[in-house]
Amino acid sequence: MLRVSLPVKKRPLIALTPDVQEKGGGRMNGYVHKEYTDAVLAAGGLPLVLPLTDDETTLEALMARLDGLLLTGGGDMDPVFFGGDPVNPTLKSVSRIRDRMELFLTRRLMKEGQRPVLGICRGCQVMNVAAGGTLMLDVPSEIGVAVNHSDPRQFELVHEVSVVPGTRLHALAGATTIRVNSSHHQAVKDVAPSLCVAARSPCDGVVEAIELGGPQFFLGAQWHPERLHDRHEPSAALFRALVAAAS
Repeated sequence: MLRVSLPVKKRPLIALTPDVQEKGGGRMNGYVHKEYTDAVLAAGGLPLVLPLTDDETTLEALMARLDGLLLTGGGDMDPVFFGGDPVNPTLKSVSRIRDRMELFLTRRLMKEGQRPVLGICRGCQVMNVAAGGTLMLDVPSEIGVAVNHSDPRQFELVHEVSVVPGTRLHALAGATTIRVNSSHHQAVKDVAPSLCVAARSPCDGVVEAIELGGPQFFLGAQWHPERLHDRHEPSAALFRALVAAAS
């Protein structure tokens, strides 16, 4: 796949939120997988990994310098932020500092209504919660196993997704049916009032993409397009659209 080439001064700065690795003694690492930065670079953007912080003054100062936001995948959201069961045994790798950070950034940019936001897997779920929606805590126990949404073949196209005609995602994908990878056990439950469903898994109805109507690019994909962008046009198109909107 061809790499998009833009003059250095015109390449937009895309902020990436970090995943969290818990260390002993309360220490934490913030990091992102290389696939995310590779996908932004290939689309013509300049990726910048944000520090792991929920200090709003710091986040405001960072946002003043950024052109777009990429909410990356990772662990589960704490259900306390959307009225769920905070002691559910299926929860994995919960980080309230990350939750607060991403909710603040997402709500801030939604309120502004201009700079673009792309959410991937967990990021899609964050977008829904930030806008007032809820999440399923565990897809297998709530929906069943008609589709393996935690398929270990993370770099392969493992199941179909039905794209809603007329959505932004439909325009980007150029089709009403695409195949995607899948690596999640939580998912969007009650879609936020301001958002619409852009795609579903046809076998079990699980929401696979959400978006905001209107001019702002605000789109969440439940699959992992960063792992497919170099060989899967619908996934590459998401990153190109993010960079184009940030330009």
